[in-house]
Amino acid sequence: MPQTGLCDNLTWKSLLEAGYRLGDRLLYVRAPMLRGEDVAELQNRLGSLGFDAGRVDGIFGPDTLRALKDFQHNVGLPVDGICGPTTIEELFRVFRRPATNVHSVKELEIIHSNIRSLSDLSVAITHQGFMDAPAELLRSALVIQGAHAQVLMHPDQSRLAQLANTQKADLCVHVEEEPATQEVRYYQGFSYMSASGQALADLTASYMGSSDCGIKIGAVGMNVPILRETRMTAITISIEDASFWVLHSPIAASAITKAVSAWTSRDFRHTI
Repeated sequence: MPQTGLCDNLTWKSLLEAGYRLGDRLLYVRAPMLRGEDVAELQNRLGSLGFDAGRVDGIFGPDTLRALKDFQHNVGLPVDGICGPTTIEELFRVFRRPATNVHSVKELEIIHSNIRSLSDLSVAITHQGFMDAPAELLRSALVIQGAHAQVLMHPDQSRLAQLANTQKADLCVHVEEEPATQEVRYYQGFSYMSASGQALADLTASYMGSSDCGIKIGAVGMNVPILRETRMTAITISIEDASFWVLHSPIAASAITKAVSAWTSRDFRHTI
């Protein structure tokens, strides 16, 4: 998460979630959804065994429930969708930690098979306010190149993630201004990394850093709501100076569009 030195709402929630270890409590579907390190460990263990619990985000949702039930069925346990002592005992008994989580592999498969060009891509461009102009310029640049794109605005990142999920977008690009920050961010958290997010973030940083755009920016993994709670590949483009967006939005939009186009291209997919 951003290193502000402040114990804000996001930091406090992260501290609370970090207090749970697998086995401390029953895990099951409820509203609001259970969140914590224990959920993330369950997702990691299921995914490493080949049961796709979705992105390892520490949130017990439908994907985690489905994977848990599949695991219970395969090991001969009652299929109740509740992770209690007996299920945890079986997870520890059969768990082996391979190099790659099954969902990370599936994320890359989206690039390899489902998305063949920009015309197949549905993009949600999100922001939390005061970024209407750069968001709209990016939407226009993507649409001109054949993508389906729409702008979503809400001051709360979790709500933005829900809106993008509801729209069933293939990709989420979040634009924002953040003091002392020049980063393209992808989801990384709970010993998990979005492989497709990192690939797009690296490409975006490269195109934005080219002579055509000329901004010094790097790609970093981060665990924030807009990256954690979206169900699709997502990146955040954080620029420290609002004047950059004002003066260079058309150039930045072109660079980002080129990165997205390269991310969907056949030549790039074969290099992953």
